[in-house]
Amino acid sequence: MTRAALTLMSALVLPGGLFAQTAVDKRLPATLNGVVEIEMPAGSVKVIGWSNAEVQITGTLAGGAELGFESEGHSTVIESESEGHPAHSVSDIEVHVTAGSQVAVEGVELDIEVTGVTGSVEIETVNGSITQSGAAKEVSIQSVNGSVDVRGVVGRIEVEVVNGAITIEESSGHLEAGAVNGEVIVRGGPFESVELESVAGEVRFDAELSAQGRLNIETVSASVYVFVDPDVQADFSIETFSGQIENGLGVGTIQEEKYIPAKELTFVTGSGGPRISVETLSGSVHIRTR
Repeated sequence: MTRAALTLMSALVLPGGLFAQTAVDKRLPATLNGVVEIEMPAGSVKVIGWSNAEVQITGTLAGGAELGFESEGHSTVIESESEGHPAHSVSDIEVHVTAGSQVAVEGVELDIEVTGVTGSVEIETVNGSITQSGAAKEVSIQSVNGSVDVRGVVGRIEVEVVNGAITIEESSGHLEAGAVNGEVIVRGGPFESVELESVAGEVRFDAELSAQGRLNIETVSASVYVFVDPDVQADFSIETFSGQIENGLGVGTIQEEKYIPAKELTFVTGSGGPRISVETLSGSVHIRTR
């Protein structure tokens, strides 16, 4: 095989024609509750909270990539840059930060995992899965294509996804989550307030609400499943334009419009309590007991 042919094959197999990745192991001092900003085009980032007053980076960088790593005052900035398409700049790094940090991660073709951070977490990516675990006090996540899994958050959670499933587990506080194409699943609680929206992905809520909690679910064509205890005490309001209503509690009477297929069900169990509201256009609504 000619040298030219070997060069061509290497360029096709290795991203951007690059022949090797570069190992990285760096650290800088940081304040215990500072800000850490991470920006990478592609690959994976795992952020881990620890007790040390420093930020450490380990892993591998795409061949030809440059790593910016600076810490000044309360702020630490990590940037990976390289020429060409993001898919040609795949790096895989692990970043240890002080647990109380305010962490922000941004990427294009990037899988992101954050664990053990008790401060705030903000994540944005175009394509890639996102996993957040640990008792962060505030979490904000945006993704175009990719699943989002959130676990163990005690505080405020905001998640927006275009194409991908959203799963919220073992969390509590205030939740806002919306997906266009992808199911939305919520477990855990108790939640003070929950706002869920979906266009075409099924919504399943199997979590506890506080005594004065609120649950609002809106969908276009997606079905909704709400699971409650058999002896639940709550105020229910269910509306659908052309879907069906299933009430596993056996309480209340479904009201149907005369000239349009709209249906409505309003009822109270026990002495009332949390407010549960579901509204769909063409999706069905199912109230079931655990």
